[in-house]
Amino acid sequence: VCSGVIVDEQGHVITNYHCVHNQKSILLYYYDREDWGEYKVKVVGTDPLADLALLKILDSDKKLKPLKFAKDTDKLEVGTEVFALGHPMGMAWTTTKGIISSNERYARHPFVHALQTDAAINKGNSGGPLMNMQGEIVGINALIISRISENAGIGLAIRGDVVESSYKSMLKTGTVSRPAVGIQIMSLGLPRQRKLVIKKFPNINPDHIPNVSGMFVSDATGKELPKGIKKHDTIIGIDGELFNDGIKFSNLLENHKVGDKIILTLIRKGRYVLVEVILKEFPIDIEKMYPAIQKMLPQKK
Repeated sequence: VCSGVIVDEQGHVITNYHCVHNQKSILLYYYDREDWGEYKVKVVGTDPLADLALLKILDSDKKLKPLKFAKDTDKLEVGTEVFALGHPMGMAWTTTKGIISSNERYARHPFVHALQTDAAINKGNSGGPLMNMQGEIVGINALIISRISENAGIGLAIRGDVVESSYKSMLKTGTVSRPAVGIQIMSLGLPRQRKLVIKKFPNINPDHIPNVSGMFVSDATGKELPKGIKKHDTIIGIDGELFNDGIKFSNLLENHKVGDKIILTLIRKGRYVLVEVILKEFPIDIEKMYPAIQKMLPQKK
């Protein structure tokens, strides 16, 4: 059992992707003590990287009251009071209260900005709204961090601006495209990270692995590297703006879309190189991100 939130009067519902992945049928129940009816829905959009999905309610004449998205969720201050709605452990109509513990978290990938909250979130809260004092959506509950798989005071919600952007894209095209260079990278900068690169690629001259922050090109995400980029280059900038780690690298890519041209600043064997690259679509291995839970069956004798 998962949760969701109605986001428009046409009956579109935002929830988590992991709630709909490989499901043969989905039934919806309104958050309404007077209405215990079952309603059919269809999946009209998916965003696996952000763990979001868009549903459409079918055959319902109920007057809907959608929640609005809060503005400037990227600027939410630590300590802001929030409420998490959902059905934790199957207990329907549950609201928990907490604060924003951090506005600098990420879920699954640096493209996916997340809010950390201490509002109690458990299994069943997935896909439900994290709301501010005005009842506006500041996030969609998605993950808990706990060694016992139950609330430990560390919950993650996909940040509202990411959710709203994803919703608009899913509503229009049924999917969400994000840009990528088309390379596999390893971080540099810290001595420990540089040692990992040297250990993985012992045949490279260590002098050709710069002792600077940047992203070491270890391989291509497809069959071959983009034109102009060579294996074992180190990327240190996009369009003249330098970065220190993979998070800033992703943040700079976020300003672009698939098909855009960017100029990468590289270090290759001790020399600076500028390369123009056309951004590709970020590849997602859905089955790897959301592996099926295998039940252990007794062996036949």
